[in-house]
Amino acid sequence: MKGLSLIQPVDVKQLEKETLRIYEVCDGCRRCFNLCPSFNTLLDRIDVYEGDVAKLTPSDHHQVVDECYYCKLCFNHCPYTPPHHYEIDFPHLMVVWKKRLAAERGVRWRDRLLTMTDMIGKLGSATASITNGLLGSKFVRRILDRVVGLHQDRRLLHFSRETFPSWFGRRTTRSQADPPVRKVALFASCLVNYQATDVGKATVQVLEKNGVQVVVPPQRCCGMPSFDIGDTQAIQQAARSNVASLHPWVLDGYDVVVPTASCSLMLKREYPELQRDEQTKQVAERTFDICEYLMGMKKAGQLATDFTMNPGRVAYQIPCHLRDQNIGFKSKELMECAGAQVEVIEQCSGHDGGWSAKTEFFHLSMKIAGKAVRAIEQTQPDLIASDCPLAGLQLDQARASARASGTTVLHPIQVVRNAYGLSS
Repeated sequence: MKGLSLIQPVDVKQLEKETLRIYEVCDGCRRCFNLCPSFNTLLDRIDVYEGDVAKLTPSDHHQVVDECYYCKLCFNHCPYTPPHHYEIDFPHLMVVWKKRLAAERGVRWRDRLLTMTDMIGKLGSATASITNGLLGSKFVRRILDRVVGLHQDRRLLHFSRETFPSWFGRRTTRSQADPPVRKVALFASCLVNYQATDVGKATVQVLEKNGVQVVVPPQRCCGMPSFDIGDTQAIQQAARSNVASLHPWVLDGYDVVVPTASCSLMLKREYPELQRDEQTKQVAERTFDICEYLMGMKKAGQLATDFTMNPGRVAYQIPCHLRDQNIGFKSKELMECAGAQVEVIEQCSGHDGGWSAKTEFFHLSMKIAGKAVRAIEQTQPDLIASDCPLAGLQLDQARASARASGTTVLHPIQVVRNAYGLSS
């Protein structure tokens, strides 16, 4: 983007000038038509004004920004991203706008709360039996809908009584390879730490099956939720904390491996843009998605192939934040190594963390998920997989609404763990 910074205070005049420049390019291109709600709204409103983007009202601008949930698909679709001289970065334009609107309109305490994932996870896990019961109550959910603005029908991941760090800390069985084939510092994510804990367990089990030594350094939320409210300072704080924790391990020869696509995207791509120092760069260069990492081991002849169970036909939904990493279909390839026949579903789930839980966006998110569900059902799979536990949750709910049959969506690393015959 020309003249705009994610870090510096917002220059309103420069933002408005740059916005109209980018909208002019988008109107002429329209490659992102029907990609997400923001582009539908933007292009529809431009058509109303017969192509004159200067006539867009403040309400129009605000709706485009509010409907953006930072999936980043438009960045991959756009032919004009840097180093093209147009320098179009629509997702970052939206973040600067969110930053501006947060200053002008304020941030609802609900929206601020949804970014506090570590605090929510710790409290939820510490009181799991009570919290899960309350969140399963229709009466409580109706109150949360009316008072807080969290939609009463939004399915939520249950909190685990035993967190992933607790499970990892109490284990006695570890990789016996001496010396280890490789060494990994696992960045589990707050979602895996407190809710999707089995994804973390499967990651450790598969890595250790392949002779990899695994450590879990201290870590906090990657900061991705703060993009929803344009709080780039909070993301910088998360980056400083996580880089400081991971960098010594990188210097000691460890690779950073992440089982959740949003967090690996943050460490690889977003941190270096917000923190341009050598430590952040070194951590980013040594960060890998878990399936990307295992396929790298296969290429080096280090991946065990003694699979005992064939996963069958798998419908694999690739999350938007994994597509944005431009690493190809490593999860698909890994499941195929285990004997699976994989059909790739390149449709957004529409979840995006807290965005789809909000009362005003829930139905829109489910409409987005419908495309993915229809594509999944056409494959008639034995299993469904997605690298994002929240995308899996969304697909489960959307499939239930469509009265589709089948099992709960798994993470590809769980599919591979099961194919190895390892116990969960």
